[in-house]
Amino acid sequence: MSGPLKSIVLLHQTQVELVGAQKRLAGIPEWMRELHEEHSRRQAEIDAVALRRDEAERARRAAEAALADAQEKAKKYQSQISQVSTQREYTALLKEIDTVKAQVAEHEKDVLEAIEQYDQAGKDLGELRDAFRELDERYQAELAKWESEKPAVARRVEELGREVEELRSRLPRSTLSFFDRVSDRYGTQALSRVVKIQARGAANAMWHCEACSFNVRPQVVVEIRNGGAVTACDSCKRILFLADDDA
Repeated sequence: MSGPLKSIVLLHQTQVELVGAQKRLAGIPEWMRELHEEHSRRQAEIDAVALRRDEAERARRAAEAALADAQEKAKKYQSQISQVSTQREYTALLKEIDTVKAQVAEHEKDVLEAIEQYDQAGKDLGELRDAFRELDERYQAELAKWESEKPAVARRVEELGREVEELRSRLPRSTLSFFDRVSDRYGTQALSRVVKIQARGAANAMWHCEACSFNVRPQVVVEIRNGGAVTACDSCKRILFLADDDA
C-alpha cells in the first residue's frame, strides 16, 4: 500500500487515537470507571435524600405558617362572640369557628408529618453519608491519581493534533475533501479493510468489504495494492484499504 492511501490510513489511525485521547482527557479513565459509577450512584442517593429532607423542611415551614394564620383567625372569631347581637350572627360565627378549628387541626397534622419526614430523612442521610465516607476517600485518591496523569494525556492530545495537521497537509485537496466527507458520515469507522473470503463450495476466494461484506472487484483490489488508489466501497462508501499482510 502506497501513495495517498497510505497517508489516509495513517491519518485515520491518528485521528482515531486523537478522539480516544480527547475523550479520556474530558472523562474518566477506564481503570477507575467502575469506581466512578459506584461513587456517582451513591452520591445520587445521598443527594436524593438531602432533597427529601429539604422538601420536608419547606413543607414544615409552610404548614407552620398556615397553622399560625388559622390560629390567628380562631382567636379573632373567639373575640367576636361577645359582640354578636342576633342568633343568626351567633350561628354563623360558630360555623366559622368550627371551620377554622378544623383547619388548625389539619395544619397541626401537616406540621407533625413534615417534622417526622424531616427527622427520618436526616437519619437516612446520616447513615448514607457514614457508609459513603470510605468509598469517597478511595474515589478522591483515585481522582488525585488521574489528575496527576492528565498533563501527560493533554500533551499526547497536542502531539496527535499536530500529527493530524501534518498528515492532512500531505494529501491533495480533492483526496482530503473525500476523506473528510466519509469521516463526517462514519467517524472512527470511515475506513474498511478488504478481506479475502473463501465461500463454501466456491472454487476461488472472493474479496469483500469487511464493514458491509459487499463484494470488491478484483480490479479494485489490484488498484489498491499496486497503486494505492483511494477507492470507496460500492455499497457502504467507506474507503477501502488492504492490510500489510493482505497486500
